[in-house]
Amino acid sequence: MTEKLYDQDSHLAETTARVLSCKSVSGGYDVLLDRTVFFPEGGGQPSDTGRIASANVLHCREERGEVLHLTDAPLPAGETVPVRLDWQKRFDFMQQHTGEHLLSFAFYRLFGAANVGFHLAPDYATIDFDRPLGREQIAEAERLANTFVWRNLPVTATFYDSEEAIRDLPLRKHAEGLTAPIRIVSIEDADQCTCCAPHCSRTGEIGLIFVVESAAYKGGTRITFFCGSRALSHARATHDDADAIARRFSASRSHIVAAVDKLADDYGALKRREKELVRELNGYIAASLEAEAEAVGPCRLIVRLFDGMDAERLRELAQTAATSGTLVLLLSASGEKLLYVFAAGEGCPVTVSDGIAAVNAAFGGRGGGRGALAQGAAPYAKDAADGAERLRREFAARLNARG
Repeated sequence: MTEKLYDQDSHLAETTARVLSCKSVSGGYDVLLDRTVFFPEGGGQPSDTGRIASANVLHCREERGEVLHLTDAPLPAGETVPVRLDWQKRFDFMQQHTGEHLLSFAFYRLFGAANVGFHLAPDYATIDFDRPLGREQIAEAERLANTFVWRNLPVTATFYDSEEAIRDLPLRKHAEGLTAPIRIVSIEDADQCTCCAPHCSRTGEIGLIFVVESAAYKGGTRITFFCGSRALSHARATHDDADAIARRFSASRSHIVAAVDKLADDYGALKRREKELVRELNGYIAASLEAEAEAVGPCRLIVRLFDGMDAERLRELAQTAATSGTLVLLLSASGEKLLYVFAAGEGCPVTVSDGIAAVNAAFGGRGGGRGALAQGAAPYAKDAADGAERLRREFAARLNARG
């Protein structure tokens, strides 16, 4: 069985070990050592990476007590080789995982919320709790967890021979189905639970615990948090963003919320005024459309191509212009699309379904509708104006034929 050096000294980053076997597998080589500093994936923590001699360690896993190292090159069995893990990555994982223990303990002590899921990724970490938690509760738990960080409490790992030996321990979490030896990670005056992963040796190494967001999840709450260097990176990025916003508004960082609120209020007022002006403008355009309507048989026909008009305005104009006995086709070249709306006023002999089908066929687009209005879109066509004219003649011929 592989001697797992990380179990007793999480800060040991390098050693020498004898290669017991090396087997070619999909994606590289499975290397078995007599001892290792590499932690295999488990307990919510990703595996370590690093190097064994000249080979890169891509991943580690545990099988029947043995730690298998997936490498990108073969290693000679029987030789003693240098082993070094990526310490920066290991320490980052330890900061996040030890911080997770303290956060989980704080939520459990304050609100009886149990950790039912933990995920540690290279750029974020999450905890799932079994009950809803509000903003103030999360802030309170965050403060409590950080008080344990600042006390720089010792973190220890102890092995026990049986379930009976840990029966009376005040464990926050007790994983089911464990086999001896059972590893208990304890933080003095705080958390105690079963865990297989390496942790900081003292809570001060965590540096800082910061909860960045929360969301309802499966009847409970999922929080995302950063510890240590991740928390510092987040604080730096947030500070720099706030600084940039402050300069943009010629305001101090303490006043940027008020500045943004004012901008949002001003923008909302402008949007409301814009809608009023658009409605007023639409009235003039609709009057112009009605004035230019072509009398065809017993009906009137309106076909117009606009430039850059959005679908909502097209629809509003078509509905306004489609008075009794009026057939309306409005098109707009908008970006890389050709938008169109077809409307039929009461008494028109051409139905909306027939009309939109003809427009779809003319431009290779897709669209549909019901009642008196249909709309669709097609890839932008340079000959949109010619297509609109062809459709005008086609609909005029239909109206004349049914007049």
